[in-house]
Amino acid sequence: MGRRGKYETHIKPHLNEIKDLVRIMNEADIADKFGIAISSWENYKRDHSEFREALLGGREILIEELRDTMKMKARGYYYDETKTKTRITDDGQEITYKETYHKYAQPDTGAIHLLLKNLDKSWRNDDQETMDLKREQLELKKKQAEESEWKGV
Repeated sequence: MGRRGKYETHIKPHLNEIKDLVRIMNEADIADKFGIAISSWENYKRDHSEFREALLGGREILIEELRDTMKMKARGYYYDETKTKTRITDDGQEITYKETYHKYAQPDTGAIHLLLKNLDKSWRNDDQETMDLKREQLELKKKQAEESEWKGV
């Protein structure tokens, strides 16, 4: 009889925590955090549907958060930045205070391009043209290789 696994004690009670950790850590690091060998982790994923669902649920939340962030970067956004400053008064006392600035992050052209490329079919044409050119180049190279083989080069 083999050694009893850690799933029931180390994984199952922490499924909600693991779902949250998937958003900020990779699976190998999470497994290490819970004292689970990566091979056992993979076995648990295969054997326990509730574990797979927790991992997928966490990943879906992460993807949605990343989409929202990318959209926000593409549009531009306002945010508050707080700085802690220190000033020395005339009598030598040190005063620490906070200043808050309301700032605007300009729209990011890279984010705009990526979103349009993925959401608007008309923006995908540049990639299709590039792929077509690469296919043509590959076909030409194949023909050249075949011709050189026939000539004995």
